[in-house]
Amino acid sequence: MGRKNRSANLLSNLPQLQNLIKRDPQSYQEEFSQQLHHFEASLAIFELKPDEEASEFGEVISFLAQVAKCYPKQSANFPTQLIELVQKHYPVLDADLRRTIVQALILLRSRGV
Repeated sequence: MGRKNRSANLLSNLPQLQNLIKRDPQSYQEEFSQQLHHFEASLAIFELKPDEEASEFGEVISFLAQVAKCYPKQSANFPTQLIELVQKHYPVLDADLRRTIVQALILLRSRGV
């Protein structure tokens, strides 16, 4: 029960989860996987309406960019997904989301992911 409550709390608090993952990636692999699946589901939904504001989607992108280096195998496709997203929807992307994606790509590039 304690593990389940902790997991549910962390999934809603991305900065805290980010901090914990950076300290001990092995212990939080499941939570990272859940966030990666959440990103992929959000991406599929976003593809249907790319011109809408998506602040939660941007938060997940920022989180994954920060911790992707801790899980190189699981996050191998993440940069490619972001590049494709920008290439497909650049003209209609919300300005804040576009900036978040570009910042995430710069971070991933500088970290060698």
